[in-house]
Amino acid sequence: MRLKPGKITVSILISVFILLLAVFFAISPVAKYVIEKNSVEWTGRKITMEHLFINLWEMNVTVKDLKVYENKSDAVFFSAGKIFTDISVLTMFKGEYSINTVQIESPKVVVTQTGDHFNFDDLVTRFTAVDTTKKEPEKPSEPTKYRVERMEITGGTIMYRDKVMNNEIVLQQFKLGCPLLVWNSQMLNASTEFTFKSGGKADLRLSLNLDSLAYQLTANIQKLDLQLIKPYLKDYVKTSYLGGFVSSKLFIKGDFDVPEAVAIKGNISLADFRIDDEAKVTVASWKDFAIAIDSLDVAGNIYNFGEISLENPYVLFEYYATSDNFTNMMVPSETVSTDTAVAVDMVDYSNPFTIMADYVKQISKDYIISNYTAKDVLMHKGHIVYKDYTLEDKFVYDLENLEMSSGRIDSKSDSITFGMSCLANRSGKLKAHLAFDPRDYMNMSINYNIEKMRISDFNPYSKFYVAHAFVEGMLFYNSTNTIRNGKLKSTNVMSIKKIEVSKKMKGMGLYEMPLRLAITILTDRKGNIDLDIPVEGDLKDPTYKFGKVIWQIVKNLVVKAATAPFDLLAKAFGGNEEDIKYVRFDYLQNQFEARQMKSLDMISKALADKPELKIAMVQVASHQSEKELLGLSLAKGIYYKKNILQTPKDSLDAMDYKAIEAISNLDSLFNIWLNQQLLPEDVSGMPSQIKCLKLIGDQALGQEVDKLFAIRNKMVLDYFVKEKQIDSTRIKITNTLDEKSAEFESTPRYAVEFVVDE
Repeated sequence: MRLKPGKITVSILISVFILLLAVFFAISPVAKYVIEKNSVEWTGRKITMEHLFINLWEMNVTVKDLKVYENKSDAVFFSAGKIFTDISVLTMFKGEYSINTVQIESPKVVVTQTGDHFNFDDLVTRFTAVDTTKKEPEKPSEPTKYRVERMEITGGTIMYRDKVMNNEIVLQQFKLGCPLLVWNSQMLNASTEFTFKSGGKADLRLSLNLDSLAYQLTANIQKLDLQLIKPYLKDYVKTSYLGGFVSSKLFIKGDFDVPEAVAIKGNISLADFRIDDEAKVTVASWKDFAIAIDSLDVAGNIYNFGEISLENPYVLFEYYATSDNFTNMMVPSETVSTDTAVAVDMVDYSNPFTIMADYVKQISKDYIISNYTAKDVLMHKGHIVYKDYTLEDKFVYDLENLEMSSGRIDSKSDSITFGMSCLANRSGKLKAHLAFDPRDYMNMSINYNIEKMRISDFNPYSKFYVAHAFVEGMLFYNSTNTIRNGKLKSTNVMSIKKIEVSKKMKGMGLYEMPLRLAITILTDRKGNIDLDIPVEGDLKDPTYKFGKVIWQIVKNLVVKAATAPFDLLAKAFGGNEEDIKYVRFDYLQNQFEARQMKSLDMISKALADKPELKIAMVQVASHQSEKELLGLSLAKGIYYKKNILQTPKDSLDAMDYKAIEAISNLDSLFNIWLNQQLLPEDVSGMPSQIKCLKLIGDQALGQEVDKLFAIRNKMVLDYFVKEKQIDSTRIKITNTLDEKSAEFESTPRYAVEFVVDE
């Protein structure tokens, strides 16, 4: 039977349709089978998918539940809930590959790093291997024309695992969008959003020139938890907790080919920061640290900041005999990580902080920060605790309510100023003001004032070094310092009110110093100490230390007050050092004269103004010299009465005594008379002093001299007790036991020593 042409056409069409249907429905499972079967051969990885649908009519491909496994492993490297791509057929006839949409839903990728190796190294090697086969030179081909209208990733998860650091970073709810990617456009615009599993959210917008690699990046980060980076710090610092939240809004311009050509604008902050040592003690924290960046251009050497503020900072510094708490937290550079058993320098490439440090070093090595501004640098409610464990007793000092403000800072300005204030150990108030030339730090002024600082707070130091504690006392200190071309001029006015010092503590004290005596000497009648200490020096001299100079002066003043107080007391009571250091008499003197009264009055004033002060007076006079002079005086009196006086008298008057004193020891008539009185002994060759001793009698003269010493001692004691109403228990008067040394004294004197019961 012959077929009609119409039926043949219908049959062909039906056959073609059936064939197309077969192809339409068979291509997807066949393609799925071929891909899964050859995936290892083609990619080196096993690939599976739950569903693959290729729509030939609309030219789109949909893949569901795609999984790419790790190399030679059943662990999943990459997976996606759904991948959809839509290809434009019409443009293909024009030689352009156009994709309307690329959508990836719920992708998940696991990136694993072990040292300097990643779990995708095999893919990089396979698909970027250089073909070494020699080929004939080819004519330059036309560039591949492509166009991707929209690329979108939603609901993604990126998991990064660092095997060396034993750390995992997970990005969740990952979104990536690229609105247009065209072969003849050098601009790439993309945006991404994601959250960190550990806490925090990021929103990034990138515009990249694919030819020049110049870029613009807008980065918005909200509350990124620093716990994320703690594992990377374990090779540097030992902590039990390190946390805080980083937030920023930054606009960044740069060039990937020129890393240092980066410019930044925006703000960045680190809030609720805290770091604890291994014993879970907080060593540093703050509520918020914020930096406003107006313009930061590294290559242009422009560093313009807005307000830089630090809110509620806290620092605990503990000083030990051989270290301190911050040093103890640092990991020595040669230490090996116990978790990884890998030397620190072997894992530097996997530690972002090492990479960042090297990056900053490379950027900054050719650039000097010399052009900078800041609207203000502020610190509010700061708190510093200092503890010193190097003493017998622990020393603790607390600086609270620390406030600081700079005003505008400009490197081109002639002066930058800082003001600061704080409460010291809950009693004292400290205020300071600093002004300096930013172009020359050898030109500045530093002024500070301390009010009502308790001296007793420093008892651990005073007990340790000088075995005394301060019972009472408030320090007021004002220091004004100017530095010009490195030359320092400083005035320091120190006042200590109502100071009181304990007695010396037994078994303590690194240095032997009579501190109570020094304090007593330095205080006025109200119990106050006022010192004016001018200081000058050259700060360019590396051996010059300003603080050391100040306290050396104070130390010298205390030592001087304790060991040689006479000059200080004399100045306080209107005299000179010799007037208060010694009370001088003449030989045979048994009544006060003006010069003794002057010295005794000054000593009395010191005792009256300083109730804790006592004196020890030692009468330094030669018994032998006094006996000789007394013998001469008595012998001359006898000689005068017998040989010179015309008319005998019952008693001598002043004129007679003057005449007796006028007789010379070398008078020939007097010496002839002495010789005659001592016959039959021949004393003509002896000095007159010895002749008189023999005439009057050594024993008798000795008794009279002892009486004279006692009379002078009683005179001095009575003057203090009866005339000046000084308690007798505060006065000790003795005679020297060193007769040999006393013989060389030109006149008798009382050596005065001020003492305080220790």
